[in-house]
Amino acid sequence: MVERTTITAPVRGTVKNVRVNTIGGVIQPGEHILEIVLLEEQLLVEGKIRPSDVAFLRPGLPAKVKITAYDFAIYGGLDGHVEYISPDTLKYDQKAASGRPDDTYYRVLILTDKSMLHAGNKDLPIIPGMVATVEIRTGEKTILDYLLKPVLKAKEAFRER
Repeated sequence: MVERTTITAPVRGTVKNVRVNTIGGVIQPGEHILEIVLLEEQLLVEGKIRPSDVAFLRPGLPAKVKITAYDFAIYGGLDGHVEYISPDTLKYDQKAASGRPDDTYYRVLILTDKSMLHAGNKDLPIIPGMVATVEIRTGEKTILDYLLKPVLKAKEAFRER
């Protein structure tokens, strides 16, 4: 029997869920005692990408993470890059039974450069569960490219095989 043992976490973080909280409580071998949410210098943001938008994505592309709880126009966003793209599509749990093609997505992980936003000399914390939108930069186009696209497509309209 072990009494008054100190348990030290191997990582820096915040305790999320304590599963044993009674004095004299018994913990079985291998049982989870608590959950820790990591506090790191970077965030790992999980996103869902439609299959129609995944063609030009690849790990390493720059991304901008916008936390919806903080107004982007005032506080800005977090810079990061694409860390991971799932090798195949996944299905939304609630809609999986319907079988519609828009029920699938690719899972993407974005690693940010910082773990919080800054407003002046005040740090704005980002906590687990906050909702974000992610913009991934896949390339560049000029305004002229957008204006000429219909003209160039019309040139292909009268071709015959």
